[in-house]
Amino acid sequence: MKETCWVLTGPTASGKTALSLRLARTHDCEIVCMDSMQIYRGMDIGTAKPTADERAQAVHHMVDVADPTEDFSVARYQEMAESCIADIQARGHRALLVGGTGLYLDSLITATEHADAPSDPAMREELLARDAQSLHDELSEIDAESAAAIHPNNKRRVARAIEI
Repeated sequence: MKETCWVLTGPTASGKTALSLRLARTHDCEIVCMDSMQIYRGMDIGTAKPTADERAQAVHHMVDVADPTEDFSVARYQEMAESCIADIQARGHRALLVGGTGLYLDSLITATEHADAPSDPAMREELLARDAQSLHDELSEIDAESAAAIHPNNKRRVARAIEI
């Protein structure tokens, strides 16, 4: 990203949408969604997805871009969001990243290449059946850098890192 992006993050129902709309109007911003549920079409209930009226008030990107039945990885999010941001900046606008999915924000800040490796459901089931500490210990042996970045109690992320 050549230009600076603004970031508005926090938990659901903390007022991000209202503030993002105000910022978009007053500072010529386009909103890039960083919410792992709002990217899915049809998942409008329980996601605090911007309403049609709110979407009409400012340009929104990365909302309703995938079907709930398809795999959507952080690698895919990163690629699509970076493309949106580049387009926004090329048109002379500012990108305003809005949402609460920290992994999406991290993927854009660090520009780390995220493996888009296919999942192995059998391996995942086997890994998740183990205790958190033994999983994290295994990841530390395989990939110390990833282990340092993932909390030992986050079994899902630790298991995925081992899968990759």
